[in-house]
Amino acid sequence: MQRTTDQSAEESATRAFTVQLWSRRPVCGPRTTAIDRFTELNAAGVIDEFTVQTWPEEVPMAQEQGHGDVLATVDRYEQWAEEHGLSLRPPFETRTSSLLVGGSTEVLRLPMLVAAAYADDDLVGVYPCTDDGTTWSVMDLIDALTEESPELPHETGS
Repeated sequence: MQRTTDQSAEESATRAFTVQLWSRRPVCGPRTTAIDRFTELNAAGVIDEFTVQTWPEEVPMAQEQGHGDVLATVDRYEQWAEEHGLSLRPPFETRTSSLLVGGSTEVLRLPMLVAAAYADDDLVGVYPCTDDGTTWSVMDLIDALTEESPELPHETGS
C-alpha cells in the first residue's frame, strides 16, 4: 500500500492499514458483497483490521438529539476531504424533514456505504469521494486494494 507520509518507504510499509465500513441498516444485498470482499482482504493480510458499523438512513443535525457521535464522524470525514481537495457531497446530504406534529428539523441523510481507510490512526481515505470530475466508490477502494501494487484510488487519479 502506497501511503503519503513524511516517513521513509520502509517505515510506511509497516504501518497498520485498517478499514472501517459504515452501512445503513439493514445490512443486506450489495452491502454484504462489500463486507465479504473486505473480509477476504483482511484474511489475506492486505488490510490489518476491518470493522463494520451501522447507522440509520438519516440523523437530526442537532447533536442533542442523540447522534452526536455520527455527526462528529461525518464532520471529521468532511474535514479530511476538504484538506485533500475532495468532496463527500453527494452522497451525504442535508435536508429539511417535516415532523408529524408540525414543524421541521434539519437532517443529514447518510449513504448506504462509506469506507474510511486508516494508516495507523491517520485517516487516509473516505469513500465515496469526488473531485471536480471523478468519483471513487467503496468498490473502487476494494478493487484498488486487490491490485498487485495497491494504492488508494484518489491518490492514483484513476
